[in-house]
Amino acid sequence: SGPGLPVVCAWPVSGQYGPGSRVLYYVLVFLCVFGKKADWIKDACLAAVLLFPAVAALHGITLAALHVDGAVDMDIYGAFQLCSLGILAAPATVKNSRTYFMDPGRNIIFLWTVLILSGLLSLAVEFFRTKSQICKSSNGSLISLANFDYETTNCTLRCSVDDGPFSPMRKDAANNIYVIPAPTLLTFGTVTLLCAACCIPAILTLISMWNKILEINWKSRFAAETEKPPDPEEKQVKAINSLIKRFLNVIEAPLFGLAVVVILILGEINLFSRQVRYQTEPIASIGQWAPIVGTGLAIMGSLSNALTHVSTQRSMASTIPTDRGGRRKVAQLMSKIGDYMGTPGHGQFDTSSFRRDANTYPTIPGEQFRAEGLMDTERRYN
Repeated sequence: SGPGLPVVCAWPVSGQYGPGSRVLYYVLVFLCVFGKKADWIKDACLAAVLLFPAVAALHGITLAALHVDGAVDMDIYGAFQLCSLGILAAPATVKNSRTYFMDPGRNIIFLWTVLILSGLLSLAVEFFRTKSQICKSSNGSLISLANFDYETTNCTLRCSVDDGPFSPMRKDAANNIYVIPAPTLLTFGTVTLLCAACCIPAILTLISMWNKILEINWKSRFAAETEKPPDPEEKQVKAINSLIKRFLNVIEAPLFGLAVVVILILGEINLFSRQVRYQTEPIASIGQWAPIVGTGLAIMGSLSNALTHVSTQRSMASTIPTDRGGRRKVAQLMSKIGDYMGTPGHGQFDTSSFRRDANTYPTIPGEQFRAEGLMDTERRYN
């Protein structure tokens, strides 16, 4: 790195990623992971745990699409914090939820993972495009961090509410822009690499989940046609695969847990640094503590339902069709498209041909023309 203080023209972190919202998200993730056996906790927390990163991913995509040269929106750090923790913690959490993993809700998790992956890639692009400049005074001399004044120093950059740069996402009351020192703990280049690294578990999750969806859809359509008596060899292979999967799950929890803790600590230290925290909405503001209070009330309501065993009755559905418009046709069309995209070929998961070949005497091409007693050997073997 060259001499001098690197600075950027930046819009401050908005209230969406303030300390109150982040603490709320961390608490929800903690409750989902360690309170997975309590249904009232999962019902109240899991949807919110998935919602926070989804909003951050959409925000990251928008920030990359509406990039402004010469300035950076510091919300990219907040969006990265939520997206990275979400993609590392949420898949392990939803595995314990029948609503989101075993039922058709798994398709929602698949789309959610695609959204988070898109957000991380967009954030990586935005971090890569962000460049800092060396702070100089009007006479060309370098300004150090000790002499940097957040209120008056502009480092000869065009960075003000009147002169720009301007962003379509930062207008009116949210158009305040300042010259600040570039972050030193998590630099723009470091977070670019972290975004790319967080894409790896997202891609692996997509591959695993897509294969699971294809297999379940295939079994629901074709398994009855190819059902055969269980083969002892196949049962043994499945038992070994199940054991390996159990061992991998044991390794997965501490590995991803360590990654979550590292990103959480480094991200919070960076977000609480002076340059990133500058002009950020404080915890005492209504925008910070209101979501915490609202979520707390939702958890209390869920707990109340669990303690009083409130039973909900399903409303009687009318057997008379009332929708005679085009919505039913659109729904049928979308259902057909989904079946086409999500259903594998008839024989993709059919192992009967493999079992049939594996149970016969192994030969090499042309062996029947060279070995005279091959037919007798095959008959005795089979």
